[in-house]
Amino acid sequence: MKKKYLQFCDHIAKACGAFAVLALLLSILVIVELVFERYFFQRAITWQTELVTMLLVASTFIGSVYVLSEKAHVSMEWIYDFLSKKNIIRLKIFTSSISLLFFLILFYFGFLMFEEAFTKNYSTGTVWDPPLWIPYSSMMLGALLMILQYIAEIIKLTDEEDFR
Repeated sequence: MKKKYLQFCDHIAKACGAFAVLALLLSILVIVELVFERYFFQRAITWQTELVTMLLVASTFIGSVYVLSEKAHVSMEWIYDFLSKKNIIRLKIFTSSISLLFFLILFYFGFLMFEEAFTKNYSTGTVWDPPLWIPYSSMMLGALLMILQYIAEIIKLTDEEDFR
């Protein structure tokens, strides 16, 4: 059961990484289009800035799952020089648990923000006027995926500790 869950999280993390790359590429294309439209065709820009902002928010929250799965996040590894292997694993479990708690809280408040924006039909109030539940949903979804990934990381670490 653990193996299937870890494989599931691995596939989800890779899909999140692919989504983040696609969102960043689309952001770049929209910014290039913005430059052409504004400077070469003398047209007002309306939707590009908001779309790029939403894509970057989604890329950050959802793409962070892939970063965590690849251990590409910032860590204070110099502390490990002073600890035994067993204590390093314990420290990683502790910090992963604190991070899991943070993302549980973020998911809860993200869900409240999403629900309010969705039920009350909030929007940005600009000319394009997209609904606010879209960027809030990426925050909520990213937090949920990070919860799943941190659980997977804790499972891997506890398995590592069992063998030592």
